[in-house]
Amino acid sequence: MRVDELDVSDSVAEALMEAGYVNLHPPQAEAIPIALQGHNLVVAIPTASGKSLIGYVPALDMMVRKGKKVLYIVPLKALASEKKDDFEKFSKLGIKAHLSTGDLDSDDKNLQDADIIVATSEKADSMIRHGSTWMEQVGLVIADEVHMIHDPGRGPTLEVILTKLMRRNRDLQIIALSATMSNAFDLAEWLHAKLVESDWRPIPLKEGVYYDGRIQFDDRTSRDVEPDGEEIWGLVKQAILDGGQSLIFVNSRRSTEALAVKYSKKMSELAGRTLSQADEVLLEGDAESTATGRKLSSCVKCGIAFHNAGLTYRQRKYVEDNFRNGQIKCIVATPTLAAGINLPARRVIVRDTTRYETNYGNSPISVMEIKQMCGRAGRPGYDPYGEAVLVAKSETDKEHLMEDYVEHDTERLTSKLFNEKILRSHVLGLLATGDADSRDSIIDFLKETFFGTVSQLFGIESVVDGIVRSLVEEDMAKENGEDIRITSFGKRVSDLYIDPASASILREAVTKIDDDTENLPILLAAAMTPDVLGMYPKKADTDRLNAAGDEVWDHMLVDPEDIEDYDEEYFNSDLKVALLINDWIEETDEDTLTDTMGIGPGDIRSKIDMMDWIIYAMSEIAYMFNPSAIKKIRPLMTRVRYGVKEELIDLVAFRGVGRNRARILFNHGIRSRSDIAAIDESELANIPKIGSVLASKMKDQAGGRMEVVENITPSEEEAMFEEMAADYGEAPAPVAEEKPKKQSKKKKEEEDGHKQTNLFDF
Repeated sequence: MRVDELDVSDSVAEALMEAGYVNLHPPQAEAIPIALQGHNLVVAIPTASGKSLIGYVPALDMMVRKGKKVLYIVPLKALASEKKDDFEKFSKLGIKAHLSTGDLDSDDKNLQDADIIVATSEKADSMIRHGSTWMEQVGLVIADEVHMIHDPGRGPTLEVILTKLMRRNRDLQIIALSATMSNAFDLAEWLHAKLVESDWRPIPLKEGVYYDGRIQFDDRTSRDVEPDGEEIWGLVKQAILDGGQSLIFVNSRRSTEALAVKYSKKMSELAGRTLSQADEVLLEGDAESTATGRKLSSCVKCGIAFHNAGLTYRQRKYVEDNFRNGQIKCIVATPTLAAGINLPARRVIVRDTTRYETNYGNSPISVMEIKQMCGRAGRPGYDPYGEAVLVAKSETDKEHLMEDYVEHDTERLTSKLFNEKILRSHVLGLLATGDADSRDSIIDFLKETFFGTVSQLFGIESVVDGIVRSLVEEDMAKENGEDIRITSFGKRVSDLYIDPASASILREAVTKIDDDTENLPILLAAAMTPDVLGMYPKKADTDRLNAAGDEVWDHMLVDPEDIEDYDEEYFNSDLKVALLINDWIEETDEDTLTDTMGIGPGDIRSKIDMMDWIIYAMSEIAYMFNPSAIKKIRPLMTRVRYGVKEELIDLVAFRGVGRNRARILFNHGIRSRSDIAAIDESELANIPKIGSVLASKMKDQAGGRMEVVENITPSEEEAMFEEMAADYGEAPAPVAEEKPKKQSKKKKEEEDGHKQTNLFDF
């Protein structure tokens, strides 16, 4: 079936064909007509089978013919950018696409004029909580990678937002796109949708197990592999010599780096290259070169790279882009790379099928996650086939991998909503938005969730009772007979999109802040909230943590014993986060931080973003309970965001001036906005790391309203970097990224086996 045979307008058909979509794959030909008829739809087909187009066509039709908005929900920020770029290919239709993944304390009023809004589920839920009126104009919701509903961190929010939208508008059309799963019919029942399932792929995929020099595939064929000194390297080398690329999945960040470095010398003989100065600066860490960045740059020169959440956004994006264009032949990655981002390879190698879990040790990775990794094999338009290979350690292990992974169906999707700690935030959100106003209406809502569809809700009444009782005790809600209403405090907590338990801790803290309060107790109170994931305290941290604990103990703003469910084992983990941020605001360089704290540059940014958001929430709560504390919290908030001492606060408020440029300016006698206004532009441009483009922007800002960078998106950031890089030949330091939230109570995990459990880790 061809695109121009679909029941769409001529302009949409023409735009699709110009974008390269001409002939439909069989699953597309089955699913798209159903969607165009207005039916709800669940599509469960393999990775790389063209799921996206099944969403794009009805989305374009909805916007062009019906004049309604489309909300496209994705699990990852990186995936959101990819989808927005895809929709911008159809701009000739007059469609405006907007990315909304940032500030969770905003209703994004500028979306009123957008036709397609691409957002994470957290952002979509936040906009509903803020009463975004444009939501009423949405005619179609597309939930991409909807199988993520089984994820404990991301799933409950996706489940709640889809339930809210369905209840608010019974005529709303929903299209849910998923990888293959064993109980897709349950999702279809929940969404009142028609189901399209298929095993068809445009590129044939063979899955198998490698052991002792041979791959045994699921189709009973086999292939010999020359180890060339090391078995996994032999698998990589064979794929590259065949004209393909490879992805290697391992279970820890340290392993990604170790393996990439190990193979870099051999890879350089096959795919070595020369990097430009700008590339080297970017990979090494922009204005702050780090050991991790230098290691990455060295690997990329050899044609291989590692990819994990410890890298910065720009480092990860560079690796992904250069893998797509063939400059990087192999990536060694943690499983996060398999979660939806379009990055296929000829051969996928899964070295590890277990990962370290706190309190459990090494635990098996789910079949679904392994299948997601395997699904990356085979690039449409490039590869005639794809191979996914699991690596066995013995003959017994080979049989286990073949039976329990290669030939096994994925696990059934289950809801992760039935957890009091997860539910309390969503119940508060329901009360805040009027989606519920009593215990019975809360339970009625839960009956319409995926959880309510596939379970009997045994025990839900007592859980809801406990949550409501807690919200009332914390003055976030009030009861009058059967009616429950939100209080002003509860509404603000809901808008801030933080855990109610975090809000209680922050309220306790702000009431004790006075002019003599030091920064570390404030940072520690923020780190003790369940929204902030702690850092694993290593043996080498013991002396410093003990000393800092003794120093801060008598000045703590919150007593750990007063925090419900707080385990004293968490304290050192929280204190380590507070010390990291304290070092950061004292301008300790990133290389030192990565070395002393044992984490990557991306981890530093993740912790900064979490603490930035919680301290912002603390300042908002201070308005309600102790306004005088704001003069202490507000400067600290800016310092956390940019990593500077107080003397640089004025300078980092200029867009494009990060901590390093601010320090350079300060050392050259430029101390304030008035100094920027007074200095000659050419003189400003000649200061190291400034250049004419940034100097001009700074002069503009100094002459008018200060443009503080708070919600700059990655794509906007990238454009600004490229403009500056062209001016002075190197990439400047990144500005602050968007403010996130964390979703679940912290778990203290070994760095080697860190599992990404939160959306904002990606």
